[in-house]
Amino acid sequence: MADPHGVILEPSEQVIIATRPLFLWEPLVIVDALLVVVALYLSGIAQPGPAAAALIVFALLTLWIFVRWLPWSVRWFVLTDRRVVSRWGVLNRNQSALLLDRVQDASLSRPFPLSLVRDYGVIRLESAGIHSEERITEGLHELAMTHASAFYRALTDAQTPNR
Repeated sequence: MADPHGVILEPSEQVIIATRPLFLWEPLVIVDALLVVVALYLSGIAQPGPAAAALIVFALLTLWIFVRWLPWSVRWFVLTDRRVVSRWGVLNRNQSALLLDRVQDASLSRPFPLSLVRDYGVIRLESAGIHSEERITEGLHELAMTHASAFYRALTDAQTPNR
């Protein structure tokens, strides 16, 4: 998929698959660009009121896109040959990992219609051990991501012993 920039790996640990949460920023950028075109068109035909309104909406939408894009850009879900890693945080970088040996159950749900977009799905992990309750607060209980089917398939393959 993509390079999980900033994810801390153990020595000789291999990344199997890396993906991100779903964020449909491309259509928002297109709408943002159309707002600029509308504002330029309206200013060209002497309509300063609607042109100013379009520019204000453009500025607010641009700010909103940036505020939503920034945390998305640093959020990663990584499956390695040893663990499932979640990384997040803009200023405070956080990383949580769950050893594959500790995963007792993994399930995949694909909510319609979002499942049609970039193979979106939610992988739910249940872990063994005394600290399994802490995983919920650390972001490793439910992983809502793109390419969920591929991640789930790779996870189940990684848990299956070699035959």
